[in-house]
Amino acid sequence: MNFLNANKRFSFRLGGVDAWSFPYTSETTQDGDTIITTYLFAGGLKITNIAKKYEKYHAYEWVSYIENTSDTPTDIISELWDCDCTLDIAYQKPFAIQSYFPREADVTKIYSPNGSTCSMTDFYADADSVVGNEHVFHLNPGEEKTYSASGGRSSEEKAPFFNIHKNGKGYIFAIGWTGQWLCKIARTENSVTFRSKVEDTHFRVMPGEKFRTSSVVIMAYDGDVAASQNKWRALVKEHFSLIGAPGRGEYAPFSAMIWGGMETKAVLDRIKKIKENNLPYEYVWMDAGWYGANTAPTPDEFEGDWGSYTGDWVPSPLIHPNGLKDVSKAVHDAGMKFLLWFEPERVVDTTPIAQAHPEYFLVTPDDAAKDGLEHFFLLNLGDHDAWNYCFDTLANMIEQLQIDCYRQDFNMPPLGYWRKGDAPDRMGICEIKYINGMYNLWDALLEKFPALIIDNCSSGGKRIDVETLRRSVPLWRSDYQCLAGHYIEGSQVHSITYGAWMPFSGMGTGRIQNEYRIRSSYAPALQMAYSYSQKEEFCATEKEISFIQKYAAEYLRIRPYFSEDFYPLTKISDKDDTWCVMQYDRPSQNDGLLQVFRREQSPYETATFFLRAMDEAKNYTFTDIDGGEFTISGKALAEEGLKLMLPQKGTAKIYLYKGVAV
Repeated sequence: MNFLNANKRFSFRLGGVDAWSFPYTSETTQDGDTIITTYLFAGGLKITNIAKKYEKYHAYEWVSYIENTSDTPTDIISELWDCDCTLDIAYQKPFAIQSYFPREADVTKIYSPNGSTCSMTDFYADADSVVGNEHVFHLNPGEEKTYSASGGRSSEEKAPFFNIHKNGKGYIFAIGWTGQWLCKIARTENSVTFRSKVEDTHFRVMPGEKFRTSSVVIMAYDGDVAASQNKWRALVKEHFSLIGAPGRGEYAPFSAMIWGGMETKAVLDRIKKIKENNLPYEYVWMDAGWYGANTAPTPDEFEGDWGSYTGDWVPSPLIHPNGLKDVSKAVHDAGMKFLLWFEPERVVDTTPIAQAHPEYFLVTPDDAAKDGLEHFFLLNLGDHDAWNYCFDTLANMIEQLQIDCYRQDFNMPPLGYWRKGDAPDRMGICEIKYINGMYNLWDALLEKFPALIIDNCSSGGKRIDVETLRRSVPLWRSDYQCLAGHYIEGSQVHSITYGAWMPFSGMGTGRIQNEYRIRSSYAPALQMAYSYSQKEEFCATEKEISFIQKYAAEYLRIRPYFSEDFYPLTKISDKDDTWCVMQYDRPSQNDGLLQVFRREQSPYETATFFLRAMDEAKNYTFTDIDGGEFTISGKALAEEGLKLMLPQKGTAKIYLYKGVAV
C-alpha cells in the first residue's frame, strides 16, 4: 500500500489556487486492501478518496466523492484531475532528430485504442503509426499527449484505456467515466505522469451537495504487451465482470435474435421451432421495435416508423396484444432466458412521458425552431423525479416480464445537452450528476434483481469503460455488424481488438449461413441472427436446422476457451488476401484453442505460426475440430513453429490443443 499512502493521487484548484496550498485536515482509515482518506478544507468542502489495491495484479483503483458540508456554496473548483500521479519508468534519453528511427528498446509507446466508430478499426491500437516521419504514439521526454472522449460517450472514437510500454515494462491505465473524459500523458527521462478528469470541471458545490467524479485503475507489469493485456483481462474477469459473479452464469450469453417489431404469433412460432429442434440457445434476444402504443408491426429494423416511439415503454398492442407476457412465458417454458432491448435515455419529444413531464428532460442543444422533423430529448438521470420514473418503469417491466438480461442502448451523443444545462459557475455538474444517476440506476437494478445481466450497447460499443464493465457486458460490441451480410473479416479483426481489453464481449453472425462466416463470429458471447427477420423463414429446411444444430454445438464446445489468455498470432489487417490467426490459451487447464482463417483472396496455401505459452518440456496434441489430430513437441513448436496448410481459400479452421508432460 506504499504507493497509496505516499501519494494524494488527485489535484484541483480552489478559487483559482492550487488546493493543496490551503490549510486542510485529513483522516485515513484502512480496511484490508482499501484505504479511505477524507480531506476537509475551510468553507465546508469535503473530499473522500476511496482507494483499493489489487495485490495479485500490482494494480490500484481510486475514486473521489466531493461534498459541501456547509450552508453556503464553495469557491470555484477547477482543473479537477481525478488522477494526477507520476510513476517511475525506464530511462529514456531526450529526443533528438536523427537519421534513423530509434531502436525498439529505446522508445516509449502508448497503446491507445480507437473507440467504436462502426468500422473494422474499432478498438484498434497501432502504437507504431507514422504520420509524416513521426511516430504519433511514441512518447519522448518533454512531450505531453492529450486524449479525450467524443460527444459524451466514453468509447466513441477514442476508448479510455492506455498501455504505456517501455522495453518489457509498463503501466495500463483505465479511466472510469461513462461521459466526456480527458487525459494527458507526459514523460520525463525517468518517469511518466498520467492525469485524467471529467473534461469540463469549473463549478461551485452547493450546500448539502455530494457526488463522485471519474475513477482510475492503474496496473503495473513486467513482460511484453500481449502478456500485459492478458494480466489486464484476468484483473477485469476477477474483479470487474458480472459474468461468473454469484448468481450469474459462468459464460456470456448465447442468443437467438428476434426483431421486436415481429408479431407475437411469428415470435412464438420461432420459439416453438427452437424447442422442437433442440437448438441449444440460452437466451431469446428481442431487439427494438416492440414498444409504442401506436407502433405497427414491421418485418425488420429497416422498415416502419418504430423509431418515432422511442421512450414510450408500453408493448405495442398492434404487435404484441398480450404485452409480451406470452412471449416471456414461451421463452422460459422452452428452458431459455429472455433478453429485451430498451433505450430509456433518448426520448422522442412527442411521446406521452415527454408531453406529460417536460421537466424530466434536457432539451436539444440547439435552439432551432420546430421544423416538422423528429426531435429527441435526453432523460435527465441527474434529476430525482426523472430518475425515479426511469427506475420504476424499468423495474416494473423486468419484474412483470421476468427479463433475465436488460439491454440498454443509447443512440445519441449527450454532451451538447449536458453543456447546455450548465450555468457558468457550474460547468460539468449536469454531466456529473447525470453519470452518477446512471451508475445509481444500474446499481439499483442489480440490487433489486441479483441475477440480472445488463447488456451495454450504446450504438454498439460506444460506452465501454471500467465503470460499465463492472456493471454490464457489451454483448453487441460494434454496430459494424448491423447489416445482415456485413464484411465478415471485420468480425475477425474485432475479436483481436476488443479481446485485448475485455474477457467478455459479443457479436452477431449476420444472416448468411456458411462455415467461414459463422466461425468468424465466434466470441465470448454470440448472437445468431437466423431467426431475426420476419422476411426470412426460420428452420424451414432440414439443411438449415442441421446447420444451426452443428455450429451451435460447436460454439458451446469452444466457448470456455475464450475467457483466459489471448494472443493474436497475426497482425491486425482488414485485407482479404492474408491469413488471420488467434490463440486462446487456458493456463488453468493446460490447453487452448487456435482460430485460423485463410481469407477469400489469400494466395498462400501454407503458413507457419509461433504459438505463445508453449512448454518445451511437453508434447502438444492438436485436435482438428473437423476430425483428425497430430502431436508436436513443445521444443519443435518453439524452434520451428506450427506449419498449417489450408488448400482452399475462404477457409476457417479450429484446433484444440492439450499439453502433456514428456
